Amino acid sequence: MTSFTIPSPLFQKTIRTAACLIIGDEILSGKTVDTNSSYFAKYCFDLGIELKRIEVIADDESEIIQAARRLSTNHDFVVTSGGIGPTHDDITYASLASAFNSPLALHGETTARMRTITSGRADAQPFDWDTPSAALTARLRMATLPSGPGTKIIFVVPDLWVPIAIVNYNVHVLPGIPRIFVQLLEGLRDVFRAEGRVDMSQKATRVVISSPLPESEVAEYLTALQERVAAKGVKVGSYPKWGRKMNTVTLVGTDTEFVESLVEEVERETKGTRVTGEENEVQEVENSVEAAADAEARKAGGGEAKEKSAALVDGVEALKTQ
Repeated sequence: MTSFTIPSPLFQKTIRTAACLIIGDEILSGKTVDTNSSYFAKYCFDLGIELKRIEVIADDESEIIQAARRLSTNHDFVVTSGGIGPTHDDITYASLASAFNSPLALHGETTARMRTITSGRADAQPFDWDTPSAALTARLRMATLPSGPGTKIIFVVPDLWVPIAIVNYNVHVLPGIPRIFVQLLEGLRDVFRAEGRVDMSQKATRVVISSPLPESEVAEYLTALQERVAAKGVKVGSYPKWGRKMNTVTLVGTDTEFVESLVEEVERETKGTRVTGEENEVQEVENSVEAAADAEARKAGGGEAKEKSAALVDGVEALKTQ
């Protein structure tokens, strides 16, 4: 783990709130589906960090500058995703450098790790690292990072050369590639725990109750319940599942004992049953399958897509019996 500057107490600040900034024209155009913000939301929930905001913006310098400054000011922990590759439209590093007066500089350790790790792969192609070329310039663009006060460069995954660049003490710059985004976040989890920057006593408890009643029949009760438990910091959620027999009610709060004390009442009033984590995962798979099937149907517009949809749903039903 390395840094450009002497460590500051501001890098050790306790993290209570977070924001996620997804950067990319491909997200806004529908070409690429963003999964990173969803993973980050679960990540924050698991660490007891309150995720307050998710934004998706274009590859536009002024938008990146404006959003990054605002999110950094209003939150303890900011993650950006996307825009740090080798091409002309990868402008996240440069935009953040401008936003926080952190001039770009070629980072020696990132360059060395890039050269060593990429050259050591079994499928590595020969590459001339010593002779100036357009390809070399493109690679070094990914190691040209914001520098100066308030910046820090860390490596949290031993076999990855990709760093996490921290700008303005709390803006953490990650790639948009989901697999690498997840690896770096998980490495950062270990860093935060080691530094004592997350307060696990603030981790919320989430109870999921599956109810056969339509939302309209439980709306009045859930509204009254929310008013009654708001002072305890509990949030009551209701999530209908169109075309399916069961709907979902959730209770979320940091006072675990109080949340648990509500379960029996909510089950009774909604004629529902508490759902285990495993059963809830199956429900999430169902939602993903339905979304995928709908997309296929819209794309193909016919019976073939509907047959695929039926096959996918059958696969989920098989999961339930395992």
